[in-house]
Amino acid sequence: MHINKDTKISEIIKKNSKSIEVIASVNRNFKKPENPFLRKLFASRVSIKDAARIGGSSVNDILKKLEEIGFKVEISENKNDLTEQNNTKLMKKDKIVKLDVRPILETGTDPYHAITDTLKTMNSDETLLIVNTFEPVPLLNKLKSQGYEYEVERSDDNKVYTYLTKSEDIKESAKEEKSADVNMTFEQAEEKYKGKMHEIDVRDLEMPMPMVTILQEVEKIADDEVLYVHHKRLPQYLLPELETRDWHYVNKEVDEDNMKFIIYKK
Repeated sequence: MHINKDTKISEIIKKNSKSIEVIASVNRNFKKPENPFLRKLFASRVSIKDAARIGGSSVNDILKKLEEIGFKVEISENKNDLTEQNNTKLMKKDKIVKLDVRPILETGTDPYHAITDTLKTMNSDETLLIVNTFEPVPLLNKLKSQGYEYEVERSDDNKVYTYLTKSEDIKESAKEEKSADVNMTFEQAEEKYKGKMHEIDVRDLEMPMPMVTILQEVEKIADDEVLYVHHKRLPQYLLPELETRDWHYVNKEVDEDNMKFIIYKK
Protein backbone atom coordinates (compact mmCIF):
# COMPACT_ATOMS: atom_id res chain seq x y z
CA MET A 1 0.00 0.00 0.00
CA HIS A 2 1.32 3.44 -0.99
CA ILE A 3 0.87 6.14 1.66
CA ASN A 4 1.70 9.82 2.11
CA LYS A 5 1.00 12.64 4.55
CA ASP A 6 -2.67 12.80 3.50
CA THR A 7 -3.42 9.08 3.90
CA LYS A 8 -6.09 8.43 6.53
CA ILE A 9 -5.05 6.54 9.64
CA SER A 10 -8.17 4.37 9.43
CA GLU A 11 -7.07 3.11 5.99
CA ILE A 12 -3.61 2.28 7.32
CA ILE A 13 -5.03 0.42 10.34
CA LYS A 14 -7.34 -1.55 8.05
CA LYS A 15 -4.33 -2.67 5.99
CA ASN A 16 -2.13 -3.52 8.98
CA SER A 17 -3.47 -3.54 12.55
CA LYS A 18 0.08 -3.20 13.92
CA SER A 19 0.37 0.28 12.43
CA ILE A 20 -1.41 1.95 15.37
CA GLU A 21 1.39 0.77 17.69
CA VAL A 22 4.02 1.96 15.21
CA ILE A 23 2.45 5.42 14.98
CA ALA A 24 2.09 5.57 18.75
CA SER A 25 5.79 4.80 19.19
CA VAL A 26 6.72 8.10 17.53
CA ASN A 27 5.43 10.10 20.50
CA ARG A 28 5.71 8.91 24.10
CA ASN A 29 2.31 10.34 25.01
CA PHE A 30 0.61 7.75 22.79
CA LYS A 31 2.56 4.83 24.26
CA LYS A 32 0.83 4.80 27.64
CA PRO A 33 -1.16 1.56 27.77
CA GLU A 34 -3.41 2.94 30.52
CA ASN A 35 -4.51 5.79 28.27
CA PRO A 36 -6.74 4.28 25.56
CA PHE A 37 -8.37 7.65 24.84
CA LEU A 38 -5.20 8.86 23.13
CA ARG A 39 -5.43 5.93 20.74
CA LYS A 40 -9.06 6.76 19.89
CA LEU A 41 -7.97 10.06 18.39
CA PHE A 42 -6.57 8.13 15.44
CA ALA A 43 -9.82 6.36 14.67
CA SER A 44 -11.75 9.02 12.74
CA ARG A 45 -10.83 10.80 9.53
CA VAL A 46 -7.38 11.71 10.84
CA SER A 47 -4.52 11.76 8.36
CA ILE A 48 -0.83 11.19 8.97
CA LYS A 49 -0.41 14.96 8.80
CA ASP A 50 -3.06 15.34 11.53
CA ALA A 51 -1.40 12.64 13.63
CA ALA A 52 1.86 14.57 13.43
CA ARG A 53 0.08 17.67 14.73
CA ILE A 54 -1.54 15.71 17.54
CA GLY A 55 1.73 14.22 18.69
CA GLY A 56 3.99 17.15 17.91
CA SER A 57 5.99 14.86 15.65
CA SER A 58 7.38 14.99 12.13
CA VAL A 59 5.29 13.68 9.25
CA ASN A 60 8.37 12.00 7.82
CA ASP A 61 9.19 10.32 11.15
CA ILE A 62 5.78 8.64 11.06
CA LEU A 63 6.13 7.70 7.39
CA LYS A 64 9.56 6.17 7.96
CA LYS A 65 8.23 4.10 10.86
CA LEU A 66 5.41 2.78 8.68
CA GLU A 67 7.88 2.03 5.92
CA GLU A 68 9.62 -0.36 8.33
CA ILE A 69 6.51 -2.57 8.47
CA GLY A 70 6.03 -2.79 4.73
CA PHE A 71 4.24 0.36 3.58
CA LYS A 72 5.52 2.17 0.49
CA VAL A 73 5.82 5.80 1.50
CA GLU A 74 6.03 9.17 -0.22
CA ILE A 75 8.33 11.31 1.91
CA SER A 76 7.09 14.85 2.46
CA GLU A 77 9.20 17.53 0.78
CA ASN A 78 8.18 20.07 3.41
CA LYS A 79 10.96 20.09 5.98
CA ASN A 80 8.89 22.24 8.32
CA ASP A 81 6.15 19.65 8.72
CA LEU A 82 6.29 19.33 12.50
CA THR A 83 2.93 20.97 12.81
CA GLU A 84 0.55 23.12 10.83
CA GLN A 85 -0.21 26.44 12.40
CA ASN A 86 -3.79 27.56 12.74
CA ASN A 87 -4.45 30.50 10.44
CA THR A 88 -6.69 32.26 12.92
CA LYS A 89 -5.66 35.79 13.84
CA LEU A 90 -3.94 36.30 17.19
CA MET A 91 -6.39 36.29 20.05
CA LYS A 92 -6.78 38.60 22.96
CA LYS A 93 -5.94 36.59 26.05
CA ASP A 94 -6.92 38.97 28.83
CA LYS A 95 -9.81 36.90 30.26
CA ILE A 96 -8.54 33.35 30.58
CA VAL A 97 -10.44 30.34 31.91
CA LYS A 98 -7.89 27.57 32.46
CA LEU A 99 -8.67 23.86 32.14
CA ASP A 100 -5.89 21.30 32.65
CA VAL A 101 -7.10 18.04 31.09
CA ARG A 102 -3.94 16.03 31.80
CA PRO A 103 -5.30 14.50 35.05
CA ILE A 104 -8.45 13.47 33.16
CA LEU A 105 -6.43 11.82 30.40
CA GLU A 106 -4.27 9.97 32.93
CA THR A 107 -7.37 8.06 34.02
CA GLY A 108 -8.10 7.04 30.43
CA THR A 109 -11.19 9.25 30.35
CA ASP A 110 -12.31 11.33 27.38
CA PRO A 111 -12.12 15.05 28.37
CA TYR A 112 -14.64 16.00 25.67
CA HIS A 113 -17.45 16.74 28.11
CA ALA A 114 -15.19 18.63 30.51
CA ILE A 115 -14.14 20.92 27.66
CA THR A 116 -17.58 21.46 26.13
CA ASP A 117 -19.24 21.91 29.53
CA THR A 118 -16.67 24.57 30.41
CA LEU A 119 -17.26 26.37 27.11
CA LYS A 120 -21.00 26.47 27.81
CA THR A 121 -20.47 28.28 31.13
CA MET A 122 -18.12 30.94 29.74
CA ASN A 123 -18.95 34.48 28.71
CA SER A 124 -18.48 35.48 25.08
CA ASP A 125 -15.48 37.69 25.93
CA GLU A 126 -13.60 34.91 27.75
CA THR A 127 -10.96 32.56 26.33
CA LEU A 128 -10.58 28.93 27.32
CA LEU A 129 -7.01 27.73 27.86
CA ILE A 130 -6.67 23.94 27.60
CA VAL A 131 -3.46 22.52 29.03
CA ASN A 132 -2.54 19.19 27.49
CA THR A 133 0.35 17.09 26.19
CA PHE A 134 -0.85 17.02 22.59
CA GLU A 135 -2.89 19.07 20.13
CA PRO A 136 -6.52 17.80 20.13
CA VAL A 137 -6.99 18.05 16.37
CA PRO A 138 -10.36 16.23 16.00
CA LEU A 139 -11.93 18.32 18.75
CA LEU A 140 -10.51 21.55 17.33
CA ASN A 141 -11.87 20.73 13.88
CA LYS A 142 -15.32 20.16 15.35
CA LEU A 143 -15.28 23.36 17.43
CA LYS A 144 -13.99 25.37 14.47
CA SER A 145 -17.03 24.24 12.46
CA GLN A 146 -19.21 25.56 15.31
CA GLY A 147 -17.71 29.04 15.12
CA TYR A 148 -14.76 28.84 17.50
CA GLU A 149 -11.27 30.14 16.80
CA TYR A 150 -8.16 28.65 18.34
CA GLU A 151 -4.42 29.02 18.72
CA VAL A 152 -1.93 26.36 19.77
CA GLU A 153 1.35 26.96 21.57
CA ARG A 154 3.93 24.31 22.45
CA SER A 155 6.36 24.65 25.34
CA ASP A 156 9.77 23.08 25.84
CA ASP A 157 8.49 21.01 28.78
CA ASN A 158 6.10 18.90 26.66
CA LYS A 159 3.01 21.00 27.34
CA VAL A 160 0.56 22.10 24.65
CA TYR A 161 -1.56 25.19 25.30
CA THR A 162 -4.72 25.51 23.23
CA TYR A 163 -6.64 28.80 23.36
CA LEU A 164 -10.31 28.70 22.35
CA THR A 165 -12.70 31.59 21.88
CA LYS A 166 -15.91 32.27 19.96
CA SER A 167 -15.54 33.94 16.60
CA GLU A 168 -16.83 37.51 16.48
CA ASP A 169 -19.24 36.61 13.69
CA ILE A 170 -20.42 33.31 15.16
CA LYS A 171 -23.96 32.49 14.08
CA GLU A 172 -26.69 30.87 16.09
CA SER A 173 -26.88 28.05 13.57
CA ALA A 174 -23.27 27.14 14.25
CA LYS A 175 -23.95 26.14 17.83
CA GLU A 176 -23.57 22.49 18.72
CA GLU A 177 -26.42 20.26 17.67
CA LYS A 178 -26.94 16.63 18.45
CA SER A 179 -27.34 14.34 15.47
CA ALA A 180 -29.74 12.07 17.33
CA ASP A 181 -33.18 12.09 15.72
CA VAL A 182 -35.56 13.53 18.31
CA ASN A 183 -38.55 12.56 16.15
CA MET A 184 -37.88 8.81 16.23
CA THR A 185 -37.40 6.45 19.15
CA PHE A 186 -35.13 3.41 19.06
CA GLU A 187 -38.15 1.11 18.97
CA GLN A 188 -39.69 3.07 16.10
CA ALA A 189 -36.46 2.79 14.14
CA GLU A 190 -36.36 -0.97 14.77
CA GLU A 191 -39.86 -1.29 13.37
CA LYS A 192 -39.30 1.07 10.42
CA TYR A 193 -36.11 -0.63 9.22
CA LYS A 194 -37.06 -4.24 9.97
CA GLY A 195 -35.42 -6.47 7.37
CA LYS A 196 -33.04 -3.72 6.27
CA MET A 197 -30.52 -3.90 9.11
CA HIS A 198 -26.85 -4.75 8.76
CA GLU A 199 -25.75 -5.85 12.25
CA ILE A 200 -22.26 -5.62 13.78
CA ASP A 201 -20.88 -6.14 17.30
CA VAL A 202 -17.84 -4.05 18.30
CA ARG A 203 -17.93 -4.67 22.05
CA ASP A 204 -14.94 -7.02 22.06
CA LEU A 205 -12.75 -4.91 19.77
CA GLU A 206 -9.79 -2.96 21.15
CA MET A 207 -9.58 0.77 20.59
CA PRO A 208 -9.62 2.30 18.07
CA MET A 209 -11.17 -0.52 16.05
CA PRO A 210 -14.82 -0.01 17.14
CA MET A 211 -14.92 3.45 15.59
CA VAL A 212 -12.89 2.40 12.55
CA THR A 213 -15.18 -0.57 11.95
CA ILE A 214 -18.39 1.46 12.27
CA LEU A 215 -17.20 4.17 9.88
CA GLN A 216 -16.17 1.53 7.36
CA GLU A 217 -19.45 -0.36 7.61
CA VAL A 218 -21.75 2.66 7.20
CA GLU A 219 -20.11 3.37 3.85
CA LYS A 220 -21.05 -0.11 2.61
CA ILE A 221 -24.80 -0.05 3.23
CA ALA A 222 -27.43 1.24 0.80
CA ASP A 223 -29.33 4.48 1.44
CA ASP A 224 -32.46 2.58 2.46
CA GLU A 225 -30.54 0.29 4.84
CA VAL A 226 -29.32 0.92 8.38
CA LEU A 227 -26.43 -0.20 10.57
CA TYR A 228 -27.38 -1.86 13.87
CA VAL A 229 -24.43 -1.62 16.28
CA HIS A 230 -23.79 -3.40 19.57
CA HIS A 231 -21.40 -1.15 21.54
CA LYS A 232 -20.26 -0.76 25.13
CA ARG A 233 -20.86 2.97 25.45
CA LEU A 234 -21.80 6.21 23.70
CA PRO A 235 -18.76 6.96 21.47
CA GLN A 236 -18.31 10.74 21.65
CA TYR A 237 -15.83 11.03 18.79
CA LEU A 238 -17.92 8.86 16.49
CA LEU A 239 -21.01 11.06 16.71
CA PRO A 240 -19.47 14.18 15.06
CA GLU A 241 -18.12 11.96 12.29
CA LEU A 242 -21.59 10.55 11.63
CA GLU A 243 -23.00 14.07 11.50
CA THR A 244 -20.45 15.25 8.95
CA ARG A 245 -21.33 12.26 6.76
CA ASP A 246 -25.09 13.03 6.95
CA TRP A 247 -25.99 10.06 9.14
CA HIS A 248 -28.54 10.07 11.97
CA TYR A 249 -28.59 7.70 14.92
CA VAL A 250 -30.87 6.54 17.71
CA ASN A 251 -29.53 4.67 20.69
CA LYS A 252 -30.74 2.57 23.59
CA GLU A 253 -28.76 1.75 26.75
CA VAL A 254 -29.40 -1.85 27.84
CA ASP A 255 -26.99 -1.80 30.78
CA GLU A 256 -23.67 -0.21 31.81
CA ASP A 257 -21.63 -2.03 29.14
CA ASN A 258 -24.28 -2.58 26.50
CA MET A 259 -25.40 0.22 24.17
CA LYS A 260 -27.39 -0.33 20.97
CA PHE A 261 -27.26 2.02 17.98
CA ILE A 262 -29.25 2.25 14.79
CA ILE A 263 -27.45 4.46 12.26
CA TYR A 264 -29.27 5.61 9.13
CA LYS A 265 -29.09 8.22 6.37
CA LYS A 266 -30.60 11.66 6.97
